[in-house]
Amino acid sequence: MKPGGVVSFKKINAVGFLFKNKLHLLMFVSLVIGIVIGSFFFTKGGNSELLFKSIFEFFVSSRKGKGFFTILISSFLTYLIACGCYFVVGASIIGVVLSPILCCTFGIYFSGIAAFAYSNFALKGVAFNAIIILPTALSFFVCAFFAAKEAFGFSSIIIKLTLPKSRPLNISGEFRVYCGKFLIILLLCLISAIIDSAVSMSFLGHFSF
Repeated sequence: MKPGGVVSFKKINAVGFLFKNKLHLLMFVSLVIGIVIGSFFFTKGGNSELLFKSIFEFFVSSRKGKGFFTILISSFLTYLIACGCYFVVGASIIGVVLSPILCCTFGIYFSGIAAFAYSNFALKGVAFNAIIILPTALSFFVCAFFAAKEAFGFSSIIIKLTLPKSRPLNISGEFRVYCGKFLIILLLCLISAIIDSAVSMSFLGHFSF
């Protein structure tokens, strides 16, 4: 581009890019909404604090003082159940509705824990969020993001088949592809569980709550 030239949004075609990646955008927005809800609707001394206190205590107790493989198995099973929920809803017509809601729910889960830690433990809570919660949440969000995207996409295929004059489609072949993608997502879940275990083993013992 020449100096002093004006950027052309037609060349960038931002709208076209967003449209092509609309599922990614939808799931990302759902996660962000969940994070916002968990963070800004947390009230100290209210019912939300009691809920997130129990979640926080379970999160810590299931990791603190435990061995690497114990945390790994527990974390992986949690991720497995979460992705199993995506898989099940994606294999039905309600997946287009529930997959973004699940994304939002997981955002609330992690941001609620973070909000409770910050509200009750000040600087210690900030350190806990930065060292323990953030790596664990980011690694899981990758799994949840792609699981939600695939669930939404396959559910959309099922809905199209129920419409009048829908074109013929090899649903069994599509389902095999769907299952194959979730096997890759499970591999990502295992990597996330390893990150969770490594972080918890290395640093959680330095926190006393």
